[in-house]
Amino acid sequence: MALFSRLLFGFAVLVLVLATFAYDDVDQLTKADTDQDEKDPSQMDDERLRGKSEHVRSRMGRDGGSQLPSSFDHNTPFYSGQCFMCPPGPRGPPGVDGRDGRDGRDRSIEPPVTPNPSPGPDRPTTGKTYIRWGKTTCREGASLVYEGVMGGKHYAQKGSGTNYLCLHNTPVFDNPLAGRQSRGGLIYGTEAEPAFGHIPTLAEETEVPCGVCLATEKRDVLMIPGVNRCPTEQGWREEYHGYIAAMRYNYFATQFICLDHEAEGLPGTARDDDPSLLHPVEAACSGASGVGGGLPCPPYVDGYEVTCVVCSI
Repeated sequence: MALFSRLLFGFAVLVLVLATFAYDDVDQLTKADTDQDEKDPSQMDDERLRGKSEHVRSRMGRDGGSQLPSSFDHNTPFYSGQCFMCPPGPRGPPGVDGRDGRDGRDRSIEPPVTPNPSPGPDRPTTGKTYIRWGKTTCREGASLVYEGVMGGKHYAQKGSGTNYLCLHNTPVFDNPLAGRQSRGGLIYGTEAEPAFGHIPTLAEETEVPCGVCLATEKRDVLMIPGVNRCPTEQGWREEYHGYIAAMRYNYFATQFICLDHEAEGLPGTARDDDPSLLHPVEAACSGASGVGGGLPCPPYVDGYEVTCVVCSI
């Protein structure tokens, strides 16, 4: 009986102690709820952020990562342990150099842009070239490319070329074969025949010089037969004018050229021994020479030397 009484007394004491603890917890919870209701909402957000920040601080310290700065602001946003709105820290040391790039095989390479060179004495401007037959100079506004001597085929040979050439005065030979080859073509110096009485500056039976000219800043050059003036109303400018010339009508044919009206013969060449010849060209009117298909006369006049002009634009 005494034992039972002691057990009952001990149980009663235990219940009393538990009841006292329960009352204290309820009282603290009630007080916390009351304080929470009285707090400002922004203060509550700060406490939540502070709690997250403390959690991040504990994780970063535990994981051995970088520590939060001493001036840490609990309102600063963090994500995955890293501050993404913090001010930048001091500049770190430079890193090591990277590897060399590729050789560019897989990229398209644009050609370099080369500016147009400025005109100068060693670099003439663009233009068009022409041959001034009978002269070794060029008119104002054109530059001399080279001077030479007129050459062509033998008047009695049907082979070789039919065109006249302006051969350079200082030829260069490359691996030549000595002596004439039996199956080769031939070119001779061209001699002006005595029929050029209308060009007093051209001595009879002398070789004819020539010059290659560059009409600078021109896009085209044109030889107009039958006139000695350029169509200036269309913007053409005269380079020189003269007379149509070619091989004699009953010799083997050559091209027609425009021989300068002030053509000159090369000094010391009046020997009458060049087989390449140059004669003036005259108009042949229909029926006047017994050969059909002549020029319309008028405006052409039978037997008159045909004029020409070289123009540029």
